[in-house]
Amino acid sequence: MTKAFDGVRVIDFTQVLSGPLATANMALLGAEVIKIEMKDTGDQIRNLMAEGEWALRGLGPVFVGFNCGKRSIALDLKNEEAKKVVRKMIKSADVVAENFKPGVMKRLGFSYDDVKAIKPEIVYCSISGFGQEGPAATAGAYDGAIQAVSGLMSLTGTPEEGPIRIGFPVADMATGLTASFAIASALYRRLSTGRGQYLDVAMTDSVMSLISFAINRYLINGTEPQLLGNQSATMQTTTDVYETADGHINISVFTDHLIPPLCRGLGRPEWAEEKRYQSEQSRVENRLEIYEELKDLIKTKPTDHWLEKLRIEGVPVAPVLTVPQAIKEEQVGHRDILRTLPAPGGIEGHITIPGLGFMASEGPPATNIPPPTLGQHTGEILTEFGYSAEEMDALREYGAI
Repeated sequence: MTKAFDGVRVIDFTQVLSGPLATANMALLGAEVIKIEMKDTGDQIRNLMAEGEWALRGLGPVFVGFNCGKRSIALDLKNEEAKKVVRKMIKSADVVAENFKPGVMKRLGFSYDDVKAIKPEIVYCSISGFGQEGPAATAGAYDGAIQAVSGLMSLTGTPEEGPIRIGFPVADMATGLTASFAIASALYRRLSTGRGQYLDVAMTDSVMSLISFAINRYLINGTEPQLLGNQSATMQTTTDVYETADGHINISVFTDHLIPPLCRGLGRPEWAEEKRYQSEQSRVENRLEIYEELKDLIKTKPTDHWLEKLRIEGVPVAPVLTVPQAIKEEQVGHRDILRTLPAPGGIEGHITIPGLGFMASEGPPATNIPPPTLGQHTGEILTEFGYSAEEMDALREYGAI
């Protein structure tokens, strides 16, 4: 079955999260991704949170989840003989992706200009924290710092506790998705123009695009976002997280027409007749009183009780699930978002990881290729590019591989 990027070859210099996510998405959609790693150390996150047999093979859970569908070649990128190998690979490539600090690829001899001279129609994607140019371009960029400086962290937390970092690397993830889309758009453009291009993807830009809801509101009507905890940005406490007798639920009611169903589902239909519930303005003005009223009521019954009563009325409501609970949901199984493939590195059994968040009539985005151990495919890849056994021995003697 033909996939979107069948026949596309990606030379992948990326490591850690944002870049590997972008190229993993390409692999799930059929691209051939050759991951270039430093021969002694490999990707920085190979051993992050790795345990036991997995640690011995450099296969930490984060690395595994972001590198399925790829092959690994281990090279010393400072070695001239290794650079010759890379240049040969680039001649057959469609995409080059990297997420080093700005300037590193130029020092290595693989900047966009260098690569374009080898393959004029190349699509070249650079991923960094703040972009390739500007006063902050060379500043260190990790997920927490980007959440802070982008304004994202100022949207998450409570007035009492202050800003709180989102509990997963959302800046890296958003940037990986942005880079995937940027690469796909450049490849599509190349179909009609025959020309490649340079893509400069920044983590800060990606996150600011992600929080455009809040930025738009400030730029258009001057409303500065406040720390609201679990409360909706609409400032209505009929949209909030509430404790039940055995867990928590999220209710999302911010339009007038859903107030009567909400009140009926709560067993308090008379509240819908009260002025404080009847308009957005009055619900905002009385939000603290309404919050206390709902809080005291909802914690008297278990989660399943409220899910049943509110869903019957058509009220948007959901349980707050843990990750282990969420992945066992029947709907998750129905959507087939969790993909199973062979365990990597000679380890017995299988691994299960999330795939891309969509289904397609011509086949789902998926791969049966497990993530590679460091340099696992070095010999295989060099053979494909015409290197003989003697030439590979020579590269080892030079210290290139």
